[in-house]
Amino acid sequence: MSSPENERLMILQDQVKKLQSQKDTLLKELDGVEDRYENMSRLYHKYLPVIFDTVASGDNPFSKVCKDLSVALKKGESEGKMEYIFEKVKTAMLKEDIGPVTGKKKKGLFSSILKSPSESFIDEYKLSYHEVVNNLRSNLDKNFFSKLDNITKRINQAEDTSDISNIRESVFSLIFVYISNTNQDREKVNAFVQEVVSKILDIESKLASTYQHTDSMLKSNEGFESVLSTEMQGLKQTSDVASTLDELKVQISERLAAIKSALGSKQAKDRAIREVAEKNQDAFKSGFTKLKQELNEATKYTEELEKKLNRDQLTGAFNRRAYDKKIEEEMARFLRYDTCFSLLLIDADKFKLVNDRYGHAIGDKCLQEIIKRSIPLLRKNDVLARYGGEEFVVIMPETETDGAKEAAEKIRKTIEKIEFIYKKDKVKVTVSIGISQVKKSDTKHQQVFERADIAVYKAKEEGRNRVLVSV
Repeated sequence: MSSPENERLMILQDQVKKLQSQKDTLLKELDGVEDRYENMSRLYHKYLPVIFDTVASGDNPFSKVCKDLSVALKKGESEGKMEYIFEKVKTAMLKEDIGPVTGKKKKGLFSSILKSPSESFIDEYKLSYHEVVNNLRSNLDKNFFSKLDNITKRINQAEDTSDISNIRESVFSLIFVYISNTNQDREKVNAFVQEVVSKILDIESKLASTYQHTDSMLKSNEGFESVLSTEMQGLKQTSDVASTLDELKVQISERLAAIKSALGSKQAKDRAIREVAEKNQDAFKSGFTKLKQELNEATKYTEELEKKLNRDQLTGAFNRRAYDKKIEEEMARFLRYDTCFSLLLIDADKFKLVNDRYGHAIGDKCLQEIIKRSIPLLRKNDVLARYGGEEFVVIMPETETDGAKEAAEKIRKTIEKIEFIYKKDKVKVTVSIGISQVKKSDTKHQQVFERADIAVYKAKEEGRNRVLVSV
């Protein structure tokens, strides 16, 4: 076996040892976590039913649902049923206003006119935002729990629509921090953020419907007032004509005066209602516009982060992370649908010599030019990534060996024309390219890469600056 192959084998053996060591450490940690989980589970099943049996001493809906929870814990019901019962407990707590005792804030006028619809609207609003917070709690790490607890407390205390914008802004602020700090897969992060934002938009849409309903109610009242005023004037004219019925006239006049007084009072109240409604609606529209701006900023920010996470900073090509993800997808498509793909492995020839003789600045420029010249020669659905050092890899979906070889030759011929002038010296760049097409017998994408790697090795042995197809 040749020396390079011995070195590669030794490197792989070291990597296997490291991975085995990491695996053993993770298994030990997993055993510890499972032990702690089992101990906590035993404690919960031992003591929580007793606690809930004590709480469930009344005959109200909350006590009844606590009894159901106690029975479910004793029976060891499924996760789905337990989650359903916990949701019933949460709903019962909200309806009966069970929670920390806090000073009651004076209710706003807009809240008072919604009473009856208000109870259902505010309760629905609270439940909806509790769902948002619970969704965040299940996806975010413990560093966010204190902020989520604070938002939960403010949701419980909310009694007027004026509280909505502040809570919404707090949720969005927390989401922005999460987007900035997380290292999770960006597609999953985007999907999760979109889910949370969609829920918030749904809540806000319901609020908008409530404003529209209030406006319609006020317009209907105006129509009623107009009719009532007309009828009142008619009655007054009638009473004036019936001058011979003094007693009746007095009675009708008194009634008209009472109606007029009541109507004046009602008009004053409706004007106050309209002023508050318009003020809240203006605040809502402003908040909703801000929400859309924040959503656009969040989307743009995540897209920028996605680009940074998937791009090689030096060359602008996709990086190893993006390659690993794309090759997994292509292999999965092949295994499921038998959709072929090919791989090009591009290795810059004598690149170490270029770095040593001319410096890393020229070496970096060579790599940048390789990418710059190669990208226009590929299709939109081909993925060119920097694999490491001076190695680049191209994934070519739905491409067989002949098509891959044609593209590789175009790249090779284009790269060999690159020349740099460095202190009167001409710096030329060439590449060796190995090609491999996925085979029926392949079960892992690494097999495809290994064949391309061997082809590159043989191309260098045969003199470099050439394309070879793996056998």
